[in-house]
Amino acid sequence: MEDGSLIRDFAILIGTAGIAGFIFHFLRLPLLLGYILSGLIIGPHLFFANYIKNYEILHQFGDLGVIFLMFYIGLEFNLDKLRRTLGPSLLVVIFQTIVMMFVGILSAKFLHWSGLNGLFLGALMAISSTMMTIPVLREQNALDSHFAQLAIGVLVLEDFVAILLLIVLSGISMTGFFEWKAVWQVTFLVGVFVVMVFVLGRFFGARIAPLLQKMASPELLVLVAVGFALFLGEIADKLHFSAELGAFLAGSVLSQSVIAHKIDEVTESLRNIFCAVFFVTIGMLIDPAKIAEHWKAIVAISLVVTVAQIFVCWFGLFMAGEESKTSFYAAIYKAQIGEFSFVIAALGNSLGVTDPSLMTLAVGVSVFKIVLGSLLRKYIEPLFDLLTRFMPKSMANMGNFYRNFLCLAKMEIEKMTLLREAKGFLLRLVWYFFLVVGLMCLSSYLSSLVCDRKFSIITKREEIVSLIVVWAIAAFIIMPIFVGVVKNVDAVISLILEKIFTSIDYVGNRSNRSIQVIRHVVLSIVLLLFGIIFVSVSSNYIPTGYPLTVFVILSCLQGTFFWRELLKSNSHFERMFQATFIAEVQEKDDEYRNTVLQKAKERYPWSAQIKNFRLPKNSVCVGQKISELKIREKTETTVVAISRSGYTCYSPSPDAVLFPDDQLLLMGEAEQIERALGFFSEEVADGLRLAANRIEFSIDNYCITPASDFVGKTIAATGIRSRFGVNIAGIQRQGEKITTPKPSLTLEKDDILILTGPKQAIEKLKESELTAVS
Repeated sequence: MEDGSLIRDFAILIGTAGIAGFIFHFLRLPLLLGYILSGLIIGPHLFFANYIKNYEILHQFGDLGVIFLMFYIGLEFNLDKLRRTLGPSLLVVIFQTIVMMFVGILSAKFLHWSGLNGLFLGALMAISSTMMTIPVLREQNALDSHFAQLAIGVLVLEDFVAILLLIVLSGISMTGFFEWKAVWQVTFLVGVFVVMVFVLGRFFGARIAPLLQKMASPELLVLVAVGFALFLGEIADKLHFSAELGAFLAGSVLSQSVIAHKIDEVTESLRNIFCAVFFVTIGMLIDPAKIAEHWKAIVAISLVVTVAQIFVCWFGLFMAGEESKTSFYAAIYKAQIGEFSFVIAALGNSLGVTDPSLMTLAVGVSVFKIVLGSLLRKYIEPLFDLLTRFMPKSMANMGNFYRNFLCLAKMEIEKMTLLREAKGFLLRLVWYFFLVVGLMCLSSYLSSLVCDRKFSIITKREEIVSLIVVWAIAAFIIMPIFVGVVKNVDAVISLILEKIFTSIDYVGNRSNRSIQVIRHVVLSIVLLLFGIIFVSVSSNYIPTGYPLTVFVILSCLQGTFFWRELLKSNSHFERMFQATFIAEVQEKDDEYRNTVLQKAKERYPWSAQIKNFRLPKNSVCVGQKISELKIREKTETTVVAISRSGYTCYSPSPDAVLFPDDQLLLMGEAEQIERALGFFSEEVADGLRLAANRIEFSIDNYCITPASDFVGKTIAATGIRSRFGVNIAGIQRQGEKITTPKPSLTLEKDDILILTGPKQAIEKLKESELTAVS
């Protein structure tokens, strides 16, 4: 490298990207195309063949853009959101991978390539581009929309699939066989890595984040955040996963912390710069001569892949129960190929098993699809309307029937008390199992460092002693977690046995002893099966010789003599972790709700108020049901409570009958309440008589956050009224005010609910919602 050439090259890259971005922004064209064009101009294939000296280093800077973007996705799209979109996203990824592999093999035949070339071509077409999808969604302020969340869920899972495809293709290229064992092993290790990072990151991050918040130093915050993302990225890369996966997990760990929004602010400039660098380096890869040579294949493959990706994603999301329009939008926005596609093409070239033009096709298809994707997004609404207009009516009816069937099936599943009660125990069981395996892997890695002569110069005896110390510490750390596995298995078995014997009315002291015997027998069998599975998946990490003996003896001694203490340690760990997580969620949700409520008050003021009123004896409303009076239709107010003879009925039924001297609590705006008072006072001789005392009642606003369990559910499905005795008297949705929400109305993110009912009931609802989110 020449002196100063890297700084010069980077300055040229940033300068041309800035000029191109300014021009394309002025012309109202996608900035990504401007960055790619600037890369083409300064690249080695056009005007300045030898002007840029450090292409490899600049491409590594571009890789930093991918890492920063995945870190940002982790901050915005955490593991909780991924869990919510996991089912639809997984279905799409499975369909898309199978279909694209098939398309790749067929395309290889038309290009006169081998079947192995077809597998590589299908693999690079099966992975969409996060780098080309997220900036577009951010530019259009659509990241929080439901279709964007689905698209991002698919993109995150595709990164996992890309890791598996790299392993599969490497194995097939070298051995000629599909290695199922390697695929399952990598999938399991990815799960272990995710759990380890999430648990340890949450545990330590919850203690470091408040310190960083108190320091209020942007420089220190950006150093810690970027260092953490690069550190986890490097660990993931060393484990043969991907640096992008590590960066995503780093963002997910910090996403619920009190400094998440500050991290987003201080790292935004770095993200923008290096994302632009990434697209410029993509432009540098474009060789116009080779593109012109293969333009027919590029155009044909681009069209086929675009149609196939859109159809498969649309179909997969629809089969998972999503609305047709939402599925179509998600499919259009993610129909790109990008960074991982280039990695797959480069792998084939490095192994010498693919045609040299594969990289040219990958770059050409990627650029062509960026242009095509811009056009599709521009006309997405009329395109969807056109497709639905030409869709056969019978097919549309079948689709509606299928979605209704899925909704009913989900409602029935939610009613299954056993599954609902056992869900928490099963999730903790899986987390504990992965955590135990992860700690075994970590202990094995530390042992390898002790034995590595590059890092330590010790005698054989000192080495054995060091290994014994490592595995003795591992035994003390792992045992409380193993106790958690036993405790949760026992809880699930007890639940099942309780349901079985309760249903057959099996009672009595003798029967209780029999149940306990059955419980212990089943627990022993299940734990034996877990032990077999554990040994099979972690056999490569279990020590041998003296370290194994010490590990087993210490574990048995702890389990025999200190079982109760281990249970207390496990319970303390669970409470501490849960309290930390709930505190983070509550603080972030409160901040989010306050922001939304403040904006709503400024933009869409809604002066809802409550009024006490005693119904006169000679009112025309006496003796009639609330539903018969059509109070909401005539006055736009809501009767939120009725007090009679010292008793108060909150959220009265529409069939409730009004009696003389009933004390009514009305909710609405000032004009609406005045109209209601006139309505109830009709034919009153002695005028209005207001109540001397008031009903104990509360009216409160509640904002639905993106992580809320209510998002996507109807009012009836939430069970707010039946479970908590709280009534939704109104909903503010952006500029729309819904004063008479129907039970069939679906709740959306950022909806502001006007809740009425006892104050304790409203607080109980909020606490329940917070627990569900956590």
